[in-house]
Amino acid sequence: MATVDQELLFAIRGIEVLLESGVGVAEAMKHVADEDYGDLSGIFKQIFRDTEGGKNFSDAIRTQMRNTDSSGLRKVLSSLIMSIEEDTNVIDRLRSIAEKEAKERRVNLDNFIEGLSSTSEQFIIVSILIPIIVVIGAVVNGLVESAKASGGGFLGNTPTMPDVCVPALFITATIIIAGMIVQTKAKEPGV
Repeated sequence: MATVDQELLFAIRGIEVLLESGVGVAEAMKHVADEDYGDLSGIFKQIFRDTEGGKNFSDAIRTQMRNTDSSGLRKVLSSLIMSIEEDTNVIDRLRSIAEKEAKERRVNLDNFIEGLSSTSEQFIIVSILIPIIVVIGAVVNGLVESAKASGGGFLGNTPTMPDVCVPALFITATIIIAGMIVQTKAKEPGV
């Protein structure tokens, strides 16, 4: 369904342009079936396969309208059915659906961008500050170990980090960064 919703706006615009140029509804739908609109093309191809199998064109569209999870596609298919059965002008209805889809995409994109500000702060902390702290800790640890080796002094009783800590902290930071990247990709609105 995600690819259907991603491609829907482009398909609506394509149908709209074709209808405005005088092409019929069936030919405009055939354009979507024949072009690369992802899963959406598959749905339109199924409509034509059903029609070739003897089903009424409106009934074939209605079947796909009932089977889809995309509310936008349901609206488009419903408008196309009305245009076929009642011979109404569907262009204004499709334009309205396209504008609503575009607005929803802008809202989703704006929400995603707003969420990126906190994510960017987390990226900075994990990718820059933690490695700096680890390096400083490693340098201090090295100084303490060299002071202990040379006779102690005031650093002689200071505990040192195990040798495994520095690589372990870098690996942990890398895993956290990878997790944040995956999490951010999952939130991407796909517009």
